[in-house]
Amino acid sequence: MNATETAEELTADADVIRTWLGHLYADRPGFVSICSDADGWAGHRFTTDEAGITAATEYAVKLDRRRPKGIYAQTTTLRERPAEGRGGEDLAHALSHLWADGDFGTVGHKPGPDDLPAPPDAEAVAKVVTDSGLPEPSGWAHSGGGLNPIWMLAETHIIGDDEDRARIKELTTGLQAILAAQAYRCGWSWDTEVGNLDRLMKLPGSINRKEGIPRAATIGPGTGDVLDLSMLQGIVAQSAPAARATLQQAAEEKRQRKAARLGRQMPPPRAPRTPREATGGGPLDVLAAMLRFGDVLEPAGFTYQGTHSDGREKWLRPTTNGDRPSSDYSLLCDDHVAINWSERADLPVGAQPPGRKLTIPRLYAELNYGGDASEAARDIMRAAAGHGRGPASQLPYAVLEEVRRRCHTDNGHQGFEAPPPPQEPPPEYMDEPPPEDDPGEPDGVPKPDDEPGDRLPGVFWQTTPALLQIRQMAQARRTSPDAVLHAVLARIAAMAHPSVQIDNGIHQPATLGWYCGLYGPPGSGKGQAENTAEELTPFPETDDLAHIDISTGQGLIAAYLDLETDPDGENGKKKILVQARSRGYALATEGSVLDAMAQMAAAATLNGVLCKSWMSERQGTSNADVERRRVLAKGAYTLSMSLGVQEEPAAKLLEMGSIGLPQRLGWAHATLGPDTPPERPARTGALMVTTRDGGEIQVTTRDGGEIQVTAWVEGLRNTIMSVPEHVTKDLDELALEISFGRGADAPLDTHEPLWRVKCAALLALLHGRRTVTTEDWDLATQMWQTSRKVRDCVSSAAQRRRRAELDALRAEAVQTAVESQSAVYEAVHGAHPSVVNVAKRAHRYLTRHGGEIPARDVHRNTVKKTDRDKFKASGATEPLWPAALQYGAEQGWLAVLADGALLAAGSSAPE
Repeated sequence: MNATETAEELTADADVIRTWLGHLYADRPGFVSICSDADGWAGHRFTTDEAGITAATEYAVKLDRRRPKGIYAQTTTLRERPAEGRGGEDLAHALSHLWADGDFGTVGHKPGPDDLPAPPDAEAVAKVVTDSGLPEPSGWAHSGGGLNPIWMLAETHIIGDDEDRARIKELTTGLQAILAAQAYRCGWSWDTEVGNLDRLMKLPGSINRKEGIPRAATIGPGTGDVLDLSMLQGIVAQSAPAARATLQQAAEEKRQRKAARLGRQMPPPRAPRTPREATGGGPLDVLAAMLRFGDVLEPAGFTYQGTHSDGREKWLRPTTNGDRPSSDYSLLCDDHVAINWSERADLPVGAQPPGRKLTIPRLYAELNYGGDASEAARDIMRAAAGHGRGPASQLPYAVLEEVRRRCHTDNGHQGFEAPPPPQEPPPEYMDEPPPEDDPGEPDGVPKPDDEPGDRLPGVFWQTTPALLQIRQMAQARRTSPDAVLHAVLARIAAMAHPSVQIDNGIHQPATLGWYCGLYGPPGSGKGQAENTAEELTPFPETDDLAHIDISTGQGLIAAYLDLETDPDGENGKKKILVQARSRGYALATEGSVLDAMAQMAAAATLNGVLCKSWMSERQGTSNADVERRRVLAKGAYTLSMSLGVQEEPAAKLLEMGSIGLPQRLGWAHATLGPDTPPERPARTGALMVTTRDGGEIQVTTRDGGEIQVTAWVEGLRNTIMSVPEHVTKDLDELALEISFGRGADAPLDTHEPLWRVKCAALLALLHGRRTVTTEDWDLATQMWQTSRKVRDCVSSAAQRRRRAELDALRAEAVQTAVESQSAVYEAVHGAHPSVVNVAKRAHRYLTRHGGEIPARDVHRNTVKKTDRDKFKASGATEPLWPAALQYGAEQGWLAVLADGALLAAGSSAPE
């Protein structure tokens, strides 16, 4: 290890990294993936030949220079380079070893208040593995906070179809359960959440810098034995069921410890509910057969209050913001039906009619999916298939297993595929904190499997009543909820006085001006989204708001100014421009306006003025003629803006990224999303806030004593909003990350810290708070991720447009060149050059990997798009691959086996 005298100066050891990568990945099919918090978890993929392993090592050493928390390698190779992100389990390709995560001590992974402690030291980890009944590991990796066992396979397993993928995941997750059960028997916890096939593990040779304590990750000794995959599968299949039952017991004991710590009662024990014998039925039927009310209510924050005089269970709704219930219970539950008596439990009140009674599955849908039973059923199916990250992924393992059994396509449920078993153990067993060698993501950023799409998910809207109201109003007006929310935030920001600022704990407090870009084709509802936002957040009467039309930079500044008589001027009649308004709101609902803005930006400096206005920087010019001076002092004004943008002008706007305007926009689709309900819900009124005891403010939709949220915000003055301490830490790390290179790699993300903190502050104001909470920060993080996705859609559309134009210009010249080249080559060699190239490439691939290889793998790794395009352009009527296969076999380069299913290198080689 390269190191100087102090631990802080530890640096990565390239020799150790190269040795580890070579041992696990060299010459395996696919690509090895390296990533880190230093590259935003995007990472890079490398070939597994000698050159690729060297390049991967150099990349890891380069990442180490940025002083990341950790550098990681994916456990399996990837079948191909992912189009975006670092790739998920669907790209997992070659499995050369099995792994586990043996955290010990407390540095970087302190247990939660109800968790068992981790093993105290490396010797304790080794004892768990030895006593588990699993074979002795082939080797160990010291992660700097854990001791991780490795079992090398005698032969690399190439993951085939979905069934094979499910079998391998059953093996990797079952192995984790066996180790966790053994750790539990010793009184320790164990990380079971590392069985996914796209798992990242700490790279030996790198430095673990979690908790600010640099520790070297190294390679440890082992038996060096290699193990047969089928033997390992047999051991896991025999031991995993009992291990999972043990973990169910561990989860129940943890719930009991939590209840005792919080002084809560535990629901009375019942005989376990077993599945009905009949097959078929939907996933909600499985919930009715296997769950108790406590299984649904406890995760939603309800508290068991004992038994009513009639024998029914009493449950009390969750409380927030000092809200105190007026009764000792909210719900009464018998074995099958619950009745809610609290208007504030966000559930139907009173006894419900047949078909609407609060049975266990309907209550589950009400609490987790806004009453949408269809979405609840779909999410349960996704979770059972191992693809879900929504609320259903938290259901017990046995429930999801039963969903698999009863909702198989063989039972006639079209569209439901037979899913692989979900990851174990139950989520409550290891729900906090993240393990040492789970790299996680920057706080608030979901992992790749859970990355938000380009629309805010259903769980986002269900977070608060205010967000539900915004979505309902948008759906009632048949417009995009995402676009309405961004427009609402822009209108709230327009009402915030410049003296209302957000302090992130690092930089000077910032004003709250907000820009949003509502993206969609003509007639997609950009104007309707703005109109709906106006209904939700109407502007109060005020002389301090400038309504601005997008025109020129100087015109924008002038909207804040009035021409008044200068009292110090000659005879008191000299006219000067003075600031008369401190808040501004700009609205442009047509893409042509933004297009014009982009065209005139260089001459009229409009983009520069907009960029400065977002941060309330000093604006204007000091003209010699006082009557023409236009000046806005720093921090003396705010500007908020809602822009409706179409594809072409939006693309031009992104091309101006160096100017800085695209980075400041909150992007949202203006078109309706796939979750739009077929029937329109009822319209709502304006968003309201009510003052509670102690000055607390909360959003409400009920009549009586409220004030519109925009009117409340308009009246705030001299308010410095603060953020939680952990948010300040997150922002500091994010700013350093951008400074140390991500800004160059992702220039449109350079304003992410201020964007997110502004968004969190506006969400706090929307909910009637003058302090940012963790919930506000998490919601803002989701909005940032979704905004980036929409921005990427705009960028992709622009790139497709440019490529199409270039392709059209080149088409005729390319066709002529291809025909000429093909004619000459065929005259000499008798085959098209693309056919020859693919056949040669296939021979090299087979020679390098050796043995008999499935033809589809050779096809995937040897045929390039450029070959196909040239072959097709030559006028060929047959596909390229069969032609290359036939030609290679005729030349003796390829041996075709098993009726074409397998290939091997032939007896001769190309010159």
